[in-house]
Amino acid sequence: MILNERQILERLTHPDPEKRLVVTPLLAPEQQFGPSSLDVRLGPDFKVVRTSRLTHLDPLKDPAEIEADVSRYTESIVTQPGEPFVLHPGEFALASTLEFIRLPYDIAARLEGRSTWGRLGLEVHATAGFVDPGFTGALTFELKNSGQVPLPLYAGLRIAQLCFFLLSEPSQLPYAAKRYTKYAGRTGTVGSQYFKDPEYAALRAAARRAYGEWAGKKPGGETARGLRVDVDGREL
Repeated sequence: MILNERQILERLTHPDPEKRLVVTPLLAPEQQFGPSSLDVRLGPDFKVVRTSRLTHLDPLKDPAEIEADVSRYTESIVTQPGEPFVLHPGEFALASTLEFIRLPYDIAARLEGRSTWGRLGLEVHATAGFVDPGFTGALTFELKNSGQVPLPLYAGLRIAQLCFFLLSEPSQLPYAAKRYTKYAGRTGTVGSQYFKDPEYAALRAAARRAYGEWAGKKPGGETARGLRVDVDGREL
């Protein structure tokens, strides 16, 4: 069930902290409430992709190396009040909501762009529009200008909206309790932590084993000095 404006307001002011929905600050509720949604604003910090600094991102590197690559791949920008962040046609950038958001365990949410900005070609997320019950923090915008002209974006603009879904019963595995949660409690704009997914740890281990087996054999099948090496050829 999608919550309407009255139900959203009831949850925002609920006396029980466990059931209370938090979206703060609400600077102008009369502007932000819709029939079944709540507008959210653009925050002041952005992360811009700089493709000229890196040929690719290799998920089989050591996590610390990948994190350093991701840092080189992105540039952090914080705009001042009244200063625009200009998103040019075809460009991609990360940003975040001005609001801090906390969902109770029985509510999920969906982040969508506002029609006003969609008509100008602004996309606010690529794939990550769903928000799990129990999420706490700022939401990330995956901004892309699909239009034909540059878009000046200012902190505080209402570029997106949240709609809220009531679960049939509270989640037993809220977002913050998930074992591999990477973004819980974050404020501001956070880049991808994809390399922390457990699949990559398994892939890295498999790659090291495969490389070690290949590098440790002679043409006749004999081991070459019994050496064990990692994926980059370093002796273990």
